[in-house]
Amino acid sequence: MDTVQSYRKKYLTSNPKLLYKSSQPIYTSEARSTLKPIFDKYCKAIDEQQWNKDSILRAKLKELYPSFQAASFYDADAVLIQTGKKCVYGREAIKQELEKIENLMGKTTTKVSGEDYQMTTEFIILNVNFDTSTDKMGVVKGKTTQIWRKRNDTYLIYHEEFSFT
Repeated sequence: MDTVQSYRKKYLTSNPKLLYKSSQPIYTSEARSTLKPIFDKYCKAIDEQQWNKDSILRAKLKELYPSFQAASFYDADAVLIQTGKKCVYGREAIKQELEKIENLMGKTTTKVSGEDYQMTTEFIILNVNFDTSTDKMGVVKGKTTQIWRKRNDTYLIYHEEFSFT
């Protein structure tokens, strides 16, 4: 009977599209140059709380530039996990969760540090630390891991796991 390690090795070798295979090189610079512009737009949408606004101007912007809305950065089958607390599935549920976080924090400004990018043929994995200045809670620090999945000509968040420290 195969050991767990030999099974994993066989399984990973026969499935090259898996998130990580230890024998594959990690293309950090390519991953960063591909994902960084998308991630920056996502951070801006979060800071500007562009998931819950329905003014005429916001509605027009959403119509013209749907990628400016935070929820549109998530895959339809995405999951958002607050480590040890809660998990939500799907773009609409994630939008509602972001709205709840907005109500708790108020207006936010986020600084990201320690960005670490890893890439495979279908996914880009991003680990970051964040310091978020909030109106209602002061400064909130934490870390997040996002797995961005390639869909057509862009990447969408397929899995996000975050925690506050």
